Amino acid sequence: MVRQFLRRMFAGRKNDKEHETMSEHSEAESYEEDMEATKEEEPEPAFTFETAAKSENLEVPRAEPRMYVITRDKIEHHSYREMMNLVEEILEQVELGLRSEGRLQLRLSRELAEETDEFFAKRIGKYIEGAERETYDATAFFDWQDEETARIYRTYVLPAHPEKQQTFLQGRLVMIYDTCDALAWDARRIGKAFAEAIHWKLTEEDFSHFEKWMDAISQSLQGEENELIAEQQEHEASGQQLKEEKEDEFARITPIQVSRGEVESEDIAKLTTFFDHTLSDPEQILEKKGGLVFSFYGFSGELEDVMGDEAVNAWASRLVEQYPYVFYFLNDQYVPMTRFVTSMVVKSRVEGDEVVYDEQELEEFVKFISGALARIAEWTGEDPRQVIEEFERKLFG
Repeated sequence: MVRQFLRRMFAGRKNDKEHETMSEHSEAESYEEDMEATKEEEPEPAFTFETAAKSENLEVPRAEPRMYVITRDKIEHHSYREMMNLVEEILEQVELGLRSEGRLQLRLSRELAEETDEFFAKRIGKYIEGAERETYDATAFFDWQDEETARIYRTYVLPAHPEKQQTFLQGRLVMIYDTCDALAWDARRIGKAFAEAIHWKLTEEDFSHFEKWMDAISQSLQGEENELIAEQQEHEASGQQLKEEKEDEFARITPIQVSRGEVESEDIAKLTTFFDHTLSDPEQILEKKGGLVFSFYGFSGELEDVMGDEAVNAWASRLVEQYPYVFYFLNDQYVPMTRFVTSMVVKSRVEGDEVVYDEQELEEFVKFISGALARIAEWTGEDPRQVIEEFERKLFG
């Protein structure tokens, strides 16, 4: 659940422009030329599609596929610039009405196709996942009906363990739905094509459950009532009391969204506004205790990637340095926000489903935060030890 939530919270990361080389462009172009040479030549249209569509009221065509060749150089330098350009070009054509589908196809360079060993195979998979994070719309733009694209994705990206595949599928569907929602595309159609490409079969009922899950996440973050609970309340005698309790619970949630631009510029203004208002009065502090949830847009990735993102680390470090008592206000009911924020500040890694912190850094961090929590407890008249113990339970429990 946490990983899927993070996938929704973070969508696309910093552009890596430093390592782009002319060699990778020329190799990709050469590969595309070889592929195109095997196709029959088609005559150029006498006029543009826009003109034809306006005059004859034609439907937008599927559009020609675009090819992205993965090379060793791109992998070793974590270079996604060419992929970013392709996605931006496709997006622009979609917005102009010149393209109805992404049809972005994946290929491996001859070198990778012929010499890939098990270790480098994992690097290929990580590279494709990185491309999905850097260019958030890419997952929905991939041509899932293209056999080679589907094969590459199954072979290098799809987790090998069946128990992890369902979680993986759900996370990717979130990305697909977000893109389709923005472009007014049929998310179920593309989601079904993706599932079939990785050899999963999804029914209409599966999509209905998934869409309800997404709605529930959005509603809880916005302080609204879960739709499924609302339906239950209408048919149960005790439903009204449950509804009032739920409304009270959501009323104390303060959701704050932080953009990718704010993260990269270390802009914590939204949190500053929250603290300026809240810390002005002890009653406000108590009222807002345990009710803060902040999420990010413009980023995506698994927890490991978020923890290792330098921009996110810098943003979170500035927040915690300036407002260490932020942990007094975090809400851990839906997402373990305490551990999540800690993982962005303290050096850490993921082992299985557990976050493992650097012991020395964690010890210094806990001491720093405990001091801040003790001070805020003095302001509110609470027992400092209880406040600190509550923080430690959230972090270690």
